[in-house]
Amino acid sequence: MFGQAGETEFDLRFELLGVPVRIHPVFWLSSAWLVWDGDDPARVFIGVLCVLISVLVHEFGHALMSRRYGYPSEIVLYFLGGYATATRFSTWKNVRVSAAGPGAGLALFGMTYLVFLYLRLDHREMLSSDHVIGYSIFWLLFMNLMWSVINLVPCLPLDGGRITQVLIEHYHPRRSTELILKSSIASSAAAAIWGVYCFQHPETNMIPIPEAMFPHLQVSAIQPDPRFLIFFFGILCAQHVSTFNQMHGQRWVNLRICST
Repeated sequence: MFGQAGETEFDLRFELLGVPVRIHPVFWLSSAWLVWDGDDPARVFIGVLCVLISVLVHEFGHALMSRRYGYPSEIVLYFLGGYATATRFSTWKNVRVSAAGPGAGLALFGMTYLVFLYLRLDHREMLSSDHVIGYSIFWLLFMNLMWSVINLVPCLPLDGGRITQVLIEHYHPRRSTELILKSSIASSAAAAIWGVYCFQHPETNMIPIPEAMFPHLQVSAIQPDPRFLIFFFGILCAQHVSTFNQMHGQRWVNLRICST
């Protein structure tokens, strides 16, 4: 998600569904940090496994859609997620490739939710957070609902940002760079501010997904930590503000040169 992952001798490599996969060591470290439970290493292992499954499903959404359009994509798992290599298609093909990742994640969420409903009827004891199945279901629901929603925020390098980028480049090519940066700055700032608000008001659900959409599921229990939203989107906002200022600074220098 953040930059390209250089190759190391510790990378794990394999092929799945005809798609090459490379897992950088940073992926394991960042995933362990995300699910860390210092009192129980086994729970950390289960959490990391759920993160691995969720991220792979997301990236396979991108990769398989790219392959459908004739591009042999590769998946790389890196810091807080990963990426699937891609090329430039037509506008709407690019939109479909970008949307396929969150779409795959939401599909996995839906399947996990059906399992949750089944277990709630006949095997409620398995949904306990102390049970390996209940703990796994928690992380699969969390990763594939919240991470898919976050990924749709119209901020680069998220999938929502890439969708916004290709649409702006298609409909407003002359001002595309500036409009893309403004969209990324505004959306990332709004998400970070929302995180600050929720941090100050812990009784507020993190992302306004109505409980009624998912009967019997406590949606508030699988919301992201507001500190994560502040940190994650704060960094993205700062990066885009810096790029925007550099772009306008260079434009101002060019204008001065032309006027002399």
